[in-house]
Amino acid sequence: MGGNKNKDHFVAVTGIGMICPLGVTTAECWENMLKGKSGVGRITRFDASECLTQIAAQLPDKYFEIEKNAFSPRVFKRSILPSRLAILSARQAVEDGKIDTEEIKGSRVGVITGCGGSTFGDRIVFESTRKKKFTFSHEMLNALSACVSIEFGLKGPSFNIATACASGAFAVGSAYDYVRHSGNMCIAIGIDTMLIKETIDGFNHLMALSEQNECPEKASRPFDKKRTGFVVSEGACAVVLEPYEHAVRRNARIYALMSGAAGTSEAFNIMAPEPEGREMARTMELAIQNAGIPKSKIGYVNAHGTSTYHNDLAETKAIKRVFGKNAYNIPVSSQKSMTGHSIGAAGAIEFGVTALSLYNQIITPTINYEVPDPECDLDYVPNKARKVDSLEAAISNSFGFGGHNFTIVMERHDV
Repeated sequence: MGGNKNKDHFVAVTGIGMICPLGVTTAECWENMLKGKSGVGRITRFDASECLTQIAAQLPDKYFEIEKNAFSPRVFKRSILPSRLAILSARQAVEDGKIDTEEIKGSRVGVITGCGGSTFGDRIVFESTRKKKFTFSHEMLNALSACVSIEFGLKGPSFNIATACASGAFAVGSAYDYVRHSGNMCIAIGIDTMLIKETIDGFNHLMALSEQNECPEKASRPFDKKRTGFVVSEGACAVVLEPYEHAVRRNARIYALMSGAAGTSEAFNIMAPEPEGREMARTMELAIQNAGIPKSKIGYVNAHGTSTYHNDLAETKAIKRVFGKNAYNIPVSSQKSMTGHSIGAAGAIEFGVTALSLYNQIITPTINYEVPDPECDLDYVPNKARKVDSLEAAISNSFGFGGHNFTIVMERHDV
């Protein structure tokens, strides 16, 4: 994935549709992130009393009322929560980007989703097997992109990428490639709804989840010395990507310009990152190199920041490897402190937030940062959002189980 300083070859981010535990619209999610709110609470979706972890970051209750009114009874009956989330986030992004849906119908606009494993259907919400005969086809991961393609009548490439916690970022990266090489738009969506008992029990067996049940809103604490593991979340984020020249020609609002990306595989361990952060660092180095900008231009790192000891430490070491002494001058923050870890959705949500940070010149905080860890000693933008004056470029990191690493470089659009 390459970069070119001629902006005609850059990819513009022109639409964002976000649904997460902090809100059902991009504006609501962004506002609550700036306020440093936590979306983590006690699990109410199912009986978690026998789980070691009884907390999660759930979609807001109002979302389920919204989706019932957003689809006909027949469509609702034949769909599942992940596919409805994909469609609703895409509708938001298309509307936000002021895309004429009639104009793109039948076009080669692509749809690429990133999902790590939301194949559970409405068992996530409804304990019923009667719908199985209707929903089985929607439980295929490729159905996520297919449903959005059908929704808008799009005939470009449509497929799903599954790279665990980095799925959303890989989807955005693939969309970037498609836009650059085809000259067409692409909708990229990160999504996961894995909040069921089996997921909680599975991650508990891996000793990966926080068990801080008594104070849920404090449980996700990336880079803090008292972190005890990550918090499972759910959500979706869709983004509209298009050639820069096309965005300018139609007078679109441009949140940011995507100028480079890189993906690597650690070939180390199915669960744990390489402890010294060497491959994470190589991913960042390659992405910046592909963007064609000097490292000194990077003024913000949107961290993967899971609130686990191994990830937080490896990512901190990796940032230092890339930026040297200047690493201490670069703000680093993790939205997972507020949203929890939404697995496949995380990379896309964090991409959207990074674009909003460049557009608004504000960096969202890492909340619950209370006890500094001597091993994690960078500027993690603790607890309060930070206004910045000249944020020119930023990177967003996503690192998934299996050693799937992805870094995206974005630059501010000159308004």
